[in-house]
Amino acid sequence: MGDDAQRLEQLGQCLTQTLSPDKTAREAAEHFLTAGATSPGFALLLMQMLASEAAPAQTRQSAAVTFKNVVKNHWMEKEPDVVGAPPPYAVAAGEKDQVRGLVVSLMLSAPKLVQAQLSEALSIISAADFPEKWPGLLPELVTRLGVAGSRDFTAVVGVLTTANTIFKRYRQAYKSDALYKELKYVLDTFVAPLLSLLREVSAGITANAGNPELLHSLFACLRLICRIFYSLNSQELPEVFEDNMDSWMGEFHVYLAYDNPALAALDNRDREKAGVVDQVKAAICDNINLYIEKNEEEFQRFLQTFVGDVWTLLTKTGMEPNKDHLVTSGVRFLTTVANSVHFSLFAGGDTLRQVCESIVIPNLQFREDDEELFQSNHVEYIRRDIEGSDSDTRRRGACELVKGLTAKFPEVMTASVSGYVTALLGQYTADPANNWKAKDAAIYLVISLTVKSQSAAKGATEINEMVSITDFFSQQIAPELAAAAAAGSAATGDAGRAVLYADALKFLTIFRSHIPKALIVPALPAVVQLLTAEENVVHTYAANCLERLLTIKEPPPAGSPPGTRPTPRFESADLAALVQPLLTNLFGVFALPDSSENEYAMRAVMRVIGVLGAGVKPVAGVCLERLSGMVMETCKNPRNPTFSHYLFESVAALLRHADDPALIGVFEQTLFPPFQHVLQQDVVEFAPYVFQLLSQMIEIHPAQLPPSYMSIFPALLVPLLWERQANVTPLVRLLEAYLRKAAPEVVSAGHLTGILGVFQKLAASRAQDHQGFFILNAFVACLALPAWQDHLPAIWGILFSRLQTSKTAKFTKGLVVFTALLAAKHGASAVSDSMAKVQPGVFEMVLTGVVADAIASVAGVSEEKVVAVAGGRVLTECPSVLG
Repeated sequence: MGDDAQRLEQLGQCLTQTLSPDKTAREAAEHFLTAGATSPGFALLLMQMLASEAAPAQTRQSAAVTFKNVVKNHWMEKEPDVVGAPPPYAVAAGEKDQVRGLVVSLMLSAPKLVQAQLSEALSIISAADFPEKWPGLLPELVTRLGVAGSRDFTAVVGVLTTANTIFKRYRQAYKSDALYKELKYVLDTFVAPLLSLLREVSAGITANAGNPELLHSLFACLRLICRIFYSLNSQELPEVFEDNMDSWMGEFHVYLAYDNPALAALDNRDREKAGVVDQVKAAICDNINLYIEKNEEEFQRFLQTFVGDVWTLLTKTGMEPNKDHLVTSGVRFLTTVANSVHFSLFAGGDTLRQVCESIVIPNLQFREDDEELFQSNHVEYIRRDIEGSDSDTRRRGACELVKGLTAKFPEVMTASVSGYVTALLGQYTADPANNWKAKDAAIYLVISLTVKSQSAAKGATEINEMVSITDFFSQQIAPELAAAAAAGSAATGDAGRAVLYADALKFLTIFRSHIPKALIVPALPAVVQLLTAEENVVHTYAANCLERLLTIKEPPPAGSPPGTRPTPRFESADLAALVQPLLTNLFGVFALPDSSENEYAMRAVMRVIGVLGAGVKPVAGVCLERLSGMVMETCKNPRNPTFSHYLFESVAALLRHADDPALIGVFEQTLFPPFQHVLQQDVVEFAPYVFQLLSQMIEIHPAQLPPSYMSIFPALLVPLLWERQANVTPLVRLLEAYLRKAAPEVVSAGHLTGILGVFQKLAASRAQDHQGFFILNAFVACLALPAWQDHLPAIWGILFSRLQTSKTAKFTKGLVVFTALLAAKHGASAVSDSMAKVQPGVFEMVLTGVVADAIASVAGVSEEKVVAVAGGRVLTECPSVLG
C-alpha cells in the first residue's frame, strides 16, 4: 500500500466510495476495507483519518463506523472454531497500546456524529481492557475535568460523555468479585471529583440564571453527572454515595423543582426534542427510581419529599411531545413506589382520585401525535403497541401506574376507575363522531385495570376478577366489531372509527383466553372483514388477532388423567365456512399500500394453514401459487427478514399438511422456479429455506425420486455452501432426506466420498460437530453396511484424532451414540473389526474409557434405547470385554 501518506489517501478514497451510488465502486471499496481490517496498523490508519480536519465530514463518519467495526470484530482474541486452525486475526498488543493512548483525545475533539461511533468503540475497548490493561484511563479523565474555578464546561461535557460511555456497562453487568474490585477502583478514583464538579455546576447554574448559553453547557454536564450516578449505583449502594447521600439528594430535590422561564423558552422551541432541563429532571427521576428499587431502607427518609416533587412536576407538565420522556420517567417512579412497601403514601380515596384525574387520564388520552403516528407511521405505532416497545410512552406509563395501584388497592381502584370508564363511555355515546377518543381511553383504562399479568404468547394470564371482561366485551367491543362486519368494504376510512376498530381487535387479542369461544365465533367474520381495511394498523391488528386466536389451547377438563394435554380451541371445522373469504382477505393484505411484506399477515397465513391441516388440500394449489409468486418477488429485494421467515414457513406448512401424492407435481412445477432463482442468483438469505423445503419435498415424495432431484445433488457438496453457517443445519437435513429416499442412487453415483468430506469438515468444528454425527447416523440408518464399511476405518481415524486434540462433552456424547447405533444395527463386530483396522485393541480402550465415562450423559428416549440395545449386543457378542 506504499507509505503512510499514500495509504491514507487510498483509505480516504475507499471510505468515500462506500457511499457511492455505483454498486461496483461501492463493493470494491467495501472489499478493500474488509481486507484492511485484518491488516496490522489498520486501526491506527483509521484514527489518522478520524483526526484529519481536512477530510470531508462524510469520510470521517465512514472512518468512524469502520473503526468501530474493526474494534468490535478484532479487538478481542478468539479461539478458532475449527480444531487446529490458526486463531482469527486480532489487533496486536502494541497497536492496542497506541489506540488506547489516542482514543480519548480523539473522542473529545471529534465532531458529534463521529463521537457517537467512537463512543461505541471506546465502550468495547474499555470493557475488554479497563482497568488492568488501561490503568491510565481514569486518571486522564479526572485530569481533563479541570480544576475548580477554571473549568471549560464545554470540554467537561466531552469528558463526562467519555466516562458515561465507560461506566454504562455496570448497569447490566453480572455480579462478580472482579466486577466489585473494578467498581471499587472507579469509586475511589472518580466519585469525589464528580461530587465536587456537581457542586460547582450547581453553583454555576445559580449564579448564571440569566446566561442561557452557559446554562445549556452546565445542564448538559448535570445530565451526564446524573447518568454516571445511575451507572455507579446500579449494582448496589456504594459507601461513598451512602456517606454523601444528603448532598446528592439535596441537589436532586433542587433540580426537580427548578424553573427558569428564559431557558424553558429556548428548550421548548423544538416540540419533538426534550430540553436540557427536562433531560436532567428525567435523569433524576431515573436515579430516585433506582434507589427505591435497590436501596429502599436507606432512601426511605427522602421518599415522601420526592413523591411530592414528582407529583407536582407531573401535574404541571404539559402534553407536548418534548415532555414525554420526563413524564414517563416520573410516572415510572410513582409506579415503583406504588408497588413497594411504601404504597400507603397513596392510601385514601381522595389521593387515588387525584392520581387518576391529574396523572392517569391526561396521559392516557389519544393525542394528535398518536393520531399522526397511526395514520402516517404505522410501523412505529405497531412496534410500540403490539411488540411492547412502548415502555417509554405516556400511555404505557399511565397503564402501569393503574395496574400497580390496583394491585395494592383493588376495591377502591376498581370502583374509582370503573366510574371514570362509565363517564368516558357516556361522553362517547353523547357524540360518537367527535368523542371517539373518550371510548379509546375507556378501553385502555379497562385493560390496565383488569390485566394483572400477560405474555405475548398467551395474552392476559391473570386478571382482576372484579371486572367482568365478558360483559365489557359484549356491550362495548362486540358492537364495534359487528359494525365493521355490517359496513363491509366501507368499514374504515374515518380515523376515529379506525382507531376504535384497532382498540377492539387489541382487546380481543389480549383477553382471548378469558372470552368464551361462544362469544368469539360470531366476531370472527368481523375480524376477517377488517383484513380489508385500508388503514395499515387496522388490517395488521386484524391479522395479529386472527393468528393469536388460533393459538389458544383449552386446558384439560377437571378430572382428566395426569399428562392430558391441552387441546386447540379452534379446529379446521371452525374455519370451514370462512376459508374462502379468510384466505382471500389475508392474501389481499399484501396488495394494500405499504403492506406487501406485512409480517403479521404472513404469520396468520402460516397459522391458518396449520389449523386447516388436511382441510387445506382443496385450496393448496391456489395458496401455493400466491406464495411462490411472493417468494420470487421477495428474492429480488429482501427487506423484511421476519416476513421472509413466515413466508417460507407458510410454504413448509402447506407442504406438510397438503401431503397428497397428486399434488407433488404441482409443488414441483410451482416451487422449482423460485428455488432455481435463489440458488443461481446466490440469494444467501433464502438458501437455508430452500434446502429445508427441498428436504420436505423429498420426504413426502411418493415414489422414486425423479432425475431432476438427483441432478442437483453434486451442487450440495460444494465447499462454499458449507462455509455459510446458516446453511449447515438445513443442508444436513437435506442429505439425510436423500439418504432415506434414494440411498441406492446416492451410492451408485459415487457421492459417498463427497458426503464424507462434508462430515470431516463438520467433525473438525466445535460448533457443528454434532451435525457431522447426524450424517454418520443417517449412514447407519439408511445404507447397507457393505456400501460404506470400507470407509469406516477412515471415519474412526477422523473421530479419534478429534477426540485427542479437542475433546468436548458434546463430541463425546455424539461419538457414543454413533458407536451404539452402529453396534445395535450391524452387530458389535462391525464396530470392533473396523476399529481394529485403525489400531488393534482400540475398541476395548474406547469402550472402557470414552464410552464408560460418557454413557451416563446420554439423554433422550431414542438415544437411551439405542445405547441399551448396543450394550446388550456387545455383552453377548464380545465376551472378551467381560474379562
